[in-house]
Amino acid sequence: MDKESVFDLSSTLDFQFQTLPLCDVKESSEELIQQTQQSLQSIENNNKSFFSNPLKSLVSKQKHRFVQDGFNLDLTYITEQIIAMGYPAIDYEAFYRNSMVDVQKFFNQRHKNHYRIINLCSERKYNHAYFDGNVSEYPFEDHQAPQFSMIFELCNEIHNFICQDKQNVIAIHCKAGKGRTGVMICCYLLYSGMFKNSYDAMRFYGKMRTKNKKGVTIPSQIRYILYFEKALSFGYEAQDIPQNKIQISQIRIITIPIMNCNNSCNPYILIQNNQTQTLIKKFQIVNDSFIIFYIDVVVQGDTRIVCYNKSLISKQIMFQFWFHTTFLDNTGLLIIDKYMLDKAVKDKNHKIFQPNFRVEVQTFTLLN
Repeated sequence: MDKESVFDLSSTLDFQFQTLPLCDVKESSEELIQQTQQSLQSIENNNKSFFSNPLKSLVSKQKHRFVQDGFNLDLTYITEQIIAMGYPAIDYEAFYRNSMVDVQKFFNQRHKNHYRIINLCSERKYNHAYFDGNVSEYPFEDHQAPQFSMIFELCNEIHNFICQDKQNVIAIHCKAGKGRTGVMICCYLLYSGMFKNSYDAMRFYGKMRTKNKKGVTIPSQIRYILYFEKALSFGYEAQDIPQNKIQISQIRIITIPIMNCNNSCNPYILIQNNQTQTLIKKFQIVNDSFIIFYIDVVVQGDTRIVCYNKSLISKQIMFQFWFHTTFLDNTGLLIIDKYMLDKAVKDKNHKIFQPNFRVEVQTFTLLN
């Protein structure tokens, strides 16, 4: 798969599967992936509602809405038992997001006593009593990757719930109900056995959730879905994930980003790991071709590296990325190209980052 196609997950596979209860899917690998009922793909085209809210449609952008039976919600059936939706809002937000009242009515009318809501937002919560206590929280920040162990925990909860009764449904949401929601749904599609391949799971989610077939697009979130596929291939459960401890010795930024008026940049790096943060400000520019930070930081598990640029008047994030220490290869060298760096990937015209821009993280594995 070429670099750009990672973000054009709609380019192949015209999915037509037969709906299969996902609790059965995990146990039967050869009978998966047949034909999905057309109703799952054409909800929005059938039984159009007699009313619409242009503002809500504008906010939901390219996402498929549930427009049926008098409802007009930013909500999509990804499978018969897995729903992706936008945040159920209260007060003024209900004018342009899903209204909490409408969402309550939807689940009580269509799935009464057979639903569970998963809230992925770290930035907002609501009283679980709105849904009779049928709410679980797995919070992580917008545009970021989740804690890797949390993916297993959520997949286990989803699987246990929908296998209790074929009428049971799980509704997952973050704020917009696309990126963070997509990470968890794609991982569950892998966990259940409906898909063996991350790219196929992401394409399917993108096709079902959005009109432009682009669901999960943030590189670090894609990386964690790929990690999860690898973990499943190793037969891991949450408790089996090795917690490799590594020492970061260098970070190299190869080709110089053009951020300031002198066609250069003034970078510094923040390394976040668990509850610790380390700021690295000293760097060296080598041959006007790359930047090197000499570092002595030990990290373990989920790690975020953020590179800022400081100008005379402000600072801003140039790029960031998440990685997990367990999934580094034996070389100890982590190479991340532009197309897999958060924020940098958006520079399509190469005004800031050259096409061959990349980051190299040199590490050494330590004995635990």
